[in-house]
Amino acid sequence: MDLLKTVFGIDVSSRKSNVCIMVNGQKVNDYAISNDMVGFNRLLGDLKQVTKPQIIFEATGVYSRRLQAFLDMHELRYVMMNPLEAKRKTKDDLHQNKTDKLDALYLAKLQSEHPQRLAYVQNKEYQELMANNRIYEQASHDLISNKNRLHKAVQLTFPEIEHLLANPRGKNYWSIALRFPHPDIVLETKEADIIDFLKGLSGIGKKRANDIAQSLIRLAKVACPAVKKNSAHIRGLKMAINNILSAEEECQTALQEMAKLAPKRDLEILTSIPGIGENTALRIISELGDIRRFNNPSQLNAFVGVDPQVYESGNLTAHLSISKRGTAIGRKVLYLAINQIQSAKKAGKPCHIADYYEKRKRSSETASHKKAAIASIHKLLRTIFALIKNDQLYSYDVAKHNQRLLS
Repeated sequence: MDLLKTVFGIDVSSRKSNVCIMVNGQKVNDYAISNDMVGFNRLLGDLKQVTKPQIIFEATGVYSRRLQAFLDMHELRYVMMNPLEAKRKTKDDLHQNKTDKLDALYLAKLQSEHPQRLAYVQNKEYQELMANNRIYEQASHDLISNKNRLHKAVQLTFPEIEHLLANPRGKNYWSIALRFPHPDIVLETKEADIIDFLKGLSGIGKKRANDIAQSLIRLAKVACPAVKKNSAHIRGLKMAINNILSAEEECQTALQEMAKLAPKRDLEILTSIPGIGENTALRIISELGDIRRFNNPSQLNAFVGVDPQVYESGNLTAHLSISKRGTAIGRKVLYLAINQIQSAKKAGKPCHIADYYEKRKRSSETASHKKAAIASIHKLLRTIFALIKNDQLYSYDVAKHNQRLLS
């Protein structure tokens, strides 16, 4: 049995998974299982009959997570392919009639003929870090979406209220707009009641509450809203504000949970890079996981998906755009970090990554911000890799010295 190479190709969908078993490159069985304990235990029974089963499936988001968790629970190693990479590597087997059974077969065939690297199983802390960052990302998206909805609604109900405070954002502004979404509601409310409400908000004392109340009443008297106070747009405005407050709370909760889970030394190292604050550092750690598992920066680039695609045909070799095989959210956070590093340099906090970005921009009149930023992400990942591997804090002088040695 040890001489046999047994591969289990699994195509995972929402309700069921198709399994194809190949032994020494020949298909011996295929079947479908339900994505529950009944189906997974049937698969486990077949896996236990093999000394060293090779398991391969595509990472299909939430659908493959249950299978992944089951295999982890039974300490079974597996290959988890990025769907785009799997499609590229099975391009010679493209078929007109795409079916789940054929997908499982081609995955098994790929692993039989060209063994792929086993997936690295992150410990539970890193899995929770990533889960919290995904919640943060979704909440941030909801926050932006609902802020836009609120702005549009306010233009119909009470546009002047946006001039009440220094900035039409923040919990105090949203609370005031929620309580007084229409000028008629302001004018129907006693001034003393308005002041009492304002005094209940964070950081607002008696004098400031009185000043804001006077301004609110003055704005309400000159306002010319497009809708009545009982319009459906008022409900829409309130819904947007409640969604904003909820999303804000989710963002803060996610960051607090990440702060509890993130390795303190890694966080200290990342925040030593000029421009990278604690929130960004937490999100980078959440997306990259344990940096120490990578052998070199190139592996880290590939994990994130900023490694270049290479096209070869005959004697022609061309470098195309980045592969985008990794995590899109991870690339987004790193892109944000580059912008923050640039801003820090303008504020007098030098960084060799910011120097490199400017050099790339100057090297070509046609160089876009995006291209320079992606090149700088490579530099940032290399820096993060070196700092964490060597357990060092960032030093601009050391970084410049190392750059001179490499040039």
